[in-house]
Amino acid sequence: LAGSERVHVTGAVGRRLEESKKINASLSALGNVIAALTDRRERSHIPYRDSKLTRLLEDSLGGNCRTTMIATIAPSLESFQESLSTLKFANRAKNIQNEAHVNEDLDQRTMLRKYERELRRLRDELARRSRNVVDKRALLVAEEQAKRAEADKLAALTALQERSREFLREKEEKRQLELQIQRLQSQLLGGGGSGAALHEVPAVRAMVQREANKVKEHYEARIRALEAERQDAEGSASAEVDRYKQLLLKQRDIMIALTARLNERDERINSLQEELDAYDRYQRQLEDQLD
Repeated sequence: LAGSERVHVTGAVGRRLEESKKINASLSALGNVIAALTDRRERSHIPYRDSKLTRLLEDSLGGNCRTTMIATIAPSLESFQESLSTLKFANRAKNIQNEAHVNEDLDQRTMLRKYERELRRLRDELARRSRNVVDKRALLVAEEQAKRAEADKLAALTALQERSREFLREKEEKRQLELQIQRLQSQLLGGGGSGAALHEVPAVRAMVQREANKVKEHYEARIRALEAERQDAEGSASAEVDRYKQLLLKQRDIMIALTARLNERDERINSLQEELDAYDRYQRQLEDQLD
C-alpha cells in the first residue's frame, strides 16, 4: 500500500496529484472496511463496494484466503506521521480473522465425496446415540435391581422381627405353664383327706411330674428349634444385607460411570451441533457467493 503521504510534502501536481487523491480515497475506503471487520459489535453490512480496491480485496479481508500484508514506512523524521498511521493501519488489519477452506469444483465427484462424508458422520452419530440408549436402559435396569434389593431387605428384616416375637411368645407360654404346674403341685402336696387319698398322693405326684416333664421337654425342644431358626435367619439376613450392600455399591459405581458417559455424550452433541451450525453458515456463505 503506497500513496498515503501528504500532498504538501510530496509537492505532487497535475496527473500525479489526481492519482494520489484516488489512492488516498481507496485507502480510506479500505480503512472503513477494516474498521467494520474488527468492530466488536455485530455489523450486518461491510462496505466492500465503496471502492474498486476493497471490491478486489473482498476475499482477502475475512474471506476464503490467506492474506499477507506488507506495510512500508520511512525512517526519516519528516515521514513520522505517515509511518505512525501506516503502523496503526496494519495493526487494525492484523486483527481480521479469515476462514480459509479448500476450494473444490462443484462437480459430481466433489458432491459425492461431500455426501459420503455427511453419511459417515450421520452413521457415527446414529451409532453413538444407539449406545447411549443402551446405556440408559442399563441405568434403568440397575435402578430396578436396587429397588428390588431394598424391598427384599425390608422383607427379610420383617420376617426376622416376626420370628423374634414368636420366640418371645413361646418363652412366655413356657413360663406361665411352669407356674401353673408349680401351683398344681403345691395344691396336691398341701391338700388332705382320707387315708386312701394320702396313699394315692405319690402316684398322682409321679404322674403330674411325668406330664410336667413331657410338657417341659416339648417346649424346650420347641424353644431350641425356634432359637436355631432365629440364629439361621439372623445369619442369612446378615449375609443378604452384605450382599445387598455390595450390589448397591456396584450399582452406584455403574450409575456414576453412566452419568459420566452421558455428560461426555452431551458435550460431544454440543460440539457436533456447533460444527453443524458452522457448516450451515459456510453453506449459506457459499450459496451467497454463488448467487
